[in-house]
Amino acid sequence: MNVDKNTKLLFFDIDGTLITDDNDRILPESTVRAIRTTREKGNLAFINTGRVFCNVDPFIRDIGFDGYVCGCGGYIRMGEEILYYKKYPQDLCRKLAYMCRETDLVAIFEHSEKTCYDKTMDSPFRDKIVGYFSENCRQLIDDIDSPDFSFDKFAGWISPKTDLVTFKKNIDPYFDYIDREGNFCEMEPKGHSKATGIKFLLEYFSLPLSNAYVFGDGNNDLEMMGFVPNSICMGGGSDLALQRASYITDSVTGNGIEKAMKHFGLL
Repeated sequence: MNVDKNTKLLFFDIDGTLITDDNDRILPESTVRAIRTTREKGNLAFINTGRVFCNVDPFIRDIGFDGYVCGCGGYIRMGEEILYYKKYPQDLCRKLAYMCRETDLVAIFEHSEKTCYDKTMDSPFRDKIVGYFSENCRQLIDDIDSPDFSFDKFAGWISPKTDLVTFKKNIDPYFDYIDREGNFCEMEPKGHSKATGIKFLLEYFSLPLSNAYVFGDGNNDLEMMGFVPNSICMGGGSDLALQRASYITDSVTGNGIEKAMKHFGLL
């Protein structure tokens, strides 16, 4: 795909950036309007999320995006074409799932087409997410011995019983550990991140780094904020994200996306 040398690539985190990071999942009309306007001007808009592709809600896709960087850079697509996909063999996935059980870390295992979990372990945080996916007709697998069990990345909840030292040691050859604050952690494919997804697409379009703009709010946005000079953090973002960004905008419900895009001349 050929683009003009002045085309800007905009990358948006979802939770806490496009929508509020709570049960309401508020998507401001100003955000929808801003993204559609910048695309009309010839710029390209991408989701850049820790979520896997199947868990990008339809109401978010309906905003209109040119492509998706999902699973912390492990899955990249433009339209219906998958440009890159980091996959793990099923035997390794099952081995790591059993390791989560042994170290008392309750995990949710994420695949581009489905969500898996270990029904033998309990967590109100995990169960809340599984309930939401179930209500929205997502494919769920609750048995790590299922022939359909596999994942691209995973996240987990730490408890006082969790043997975090052993857990980190065992995943280190395959996944990078991200502290998401509180008792939540995220494991992204080794050597991958939201930043590597951006780098891939800049090279794909033969565009310089200065043409990229990133919008985020949390600790799994740090690498892309450190990589891209035009980095925007939402008001109310994590302490580290606020420190890393080059520009701090308003909150999600304070029309932060639209205000930042006006500031950078993207509208």
